Amino acid sequence: MRKFYCSFPKSETVSHILSWSHYFEILKSDDPLEISFYAKECEAQKWSVRELKRQKSTALFQRFALSKDKEGILLDINKDKNEIAK
Repeated sequence: MRKFYCSFPKSETVSHILSWSHYFEILKSDDPLEISFYAKECEAQKWSVRELKRQKSTALFQRFALSKDKEGILLDINKDKNEIAK
C-alpha cells in the first residue's frame, strides 16, 4: 500500500480502468518510469492482467527504452494483441 501511495500520490492520477490486480503487477517494478509506462499502456491499450504480465515478461519497457523505432514497437504490440484475440 505504501508503494502504491508513493507511486500514485494524487488520487486523480489513478486510473479507474485498471484493477487492483493491474496495479499489483505494475508495482512489482522499482523503476518509476517503468511503473508509469505500464500504467499508461495498460489504460491506453486496455490490457488484461494476463496481457500485462505477458508484455512485462517480454521486457517491453526495456525494448521500448532502447529502441529508435518507438512507433514500430507500439504497432507490433497492437498487432500481436489483435492476432492473439483472433
